[in-house]
Amino acid sequence: MSLSGVNPDIDDVLVPARPGPAGTGRRWSVPQPPRLSLPVTGMLTFAGIRVLGVAVTIFLLGHGKYQLRHWSLIRWMKSSDGGHYWAIAAHGYTYPAGQLAHASVFSWFPGYPAVIDSIAWLPGVTIVAAGLVVVAVAGLAAAWGLTALGMKLTGDPRISLLMVAIWAVAPSSTVLSMMYAEALFCALAIWALVALISRRWLTAGLLTLAAGTVRSTALALVLTICAAALLAVVQAVRARQPFAQWWRAPAAVLLAPLGLLGYLGYVAVATHRLDGWFWVEKHTCHMVFDWGTSTFRVVKGTLLGTPSVAAVLVVGALCAAVLLTLWSLTERIPIYLHVYTIVVVFLALTTSANWISSKPRFMLPAVLLALPLARLLAPLRTSVLVPLIGVLAVATTWFGLYLTVIARWTP
Repeated sequence: MSLSGVNPDIDDVLVPARPGPAGTGRRWSVPQPPRLSLPVTGMLTFAGIRVLGVAVTIFLLGHGKYQLRHWSLIRWMKSSDGGHYWAIAAHGYTYPAGQLAHASVFSWFPGYPAVIDSIAWLPGVTIVAAGLVVVAVAGLAAAWGLTALGMKLTGDPRISLLMVAIWAVAPSSTVLSMMYAEALFCALAIWALVALISRRWLTAGLLTLAAGTVRSTALALVLTICAAALLAVVQAVRARQPFAQWWRAPAAVLLAPLGLLGYLGYVAVATHRLDGWFWVEKHTCHMVFDWGTSTFRVVKGTLLGTPSVAAVLVVGALCAAVLLTLWSLTERIPIYLHVYTIVVVFLALTTSANWISSKPRFMLPAVLLALPLARLLAPLRTSVLVPLIGVLAVATTWFGLYLTVIARWTP
């Protein structure tokens, strides 16, 4: 795994020629191995961190208190939300007829189970295997997109690769190796941001539409596109450009929310309630928008009381995320990207703290939080960075595994 940036456009340095065998009169050289492109290096970096995380998981599950829980690797990978996605992929949105109080299945969006189902019909492919394949491919796609995003923002391959590495070792990044929808959502969100920066409006709109079928966090992408489109339209009008040159921006605004609104509409019809999804979130999952009062109460209780180890770990991750969010605002990047980061973090912090352990996971799509850290670490030597990232990968793997297996919290 390499964290040093490589410019694929620079020709390989020729190896000095050496004389051939006596009598041949020929000269020969040892060919240099081909250099890896930046996207491939980013994907290998991500894959290396994930493989290390899985290896640490296998080791921990076989030792100490983890061994007493009798969890297998597959059980861990499909635990918590994974079980819900498995059920939806296998049976659809089913719940006891007339018992809306048991309709919590609607809390999980259909995009990820739909992709699983599109693969699981193949002979010999189970739903769990299909789910993990989707997670692996989506994670690699997200890593590729993050290198592209980093290059567009900084032009520095080293910073771009560090953004991938930092994101891959973020708290609760273990869900990127589990049957969770985060890998798929992050891949769609990152490429939507790349398309937005490149002014490929329709592509950004369609990717956001797809993201809206995966997680409600797509609201952040919708607002980001609205902000970017507003700036673009104002500039176009001021420059008196013809409509044919800027119609794609408002078209992206119309496309972006369709996935999210489509699923909310589906739940409204299925539950016979206009606020169906929100009712399900409130009454079956106990999740409501409370301006962060419950989150603040948990943080305060953790800092001033006698908290559990799990509570200290989660609150520490949340505090670090808030500080990183403030730090990220100093970055000179398009303002609509700041809108995206702020909304993702805001949504994570201002919902009920019933699932406080999931809040670090809710912030995984805020990939630009890695940018200031990447700039800070970039001057370090690769020989320092690789062990540092490795230690962080081990630590966050333990963090995620401890929450799931020992504390019995949902990551």
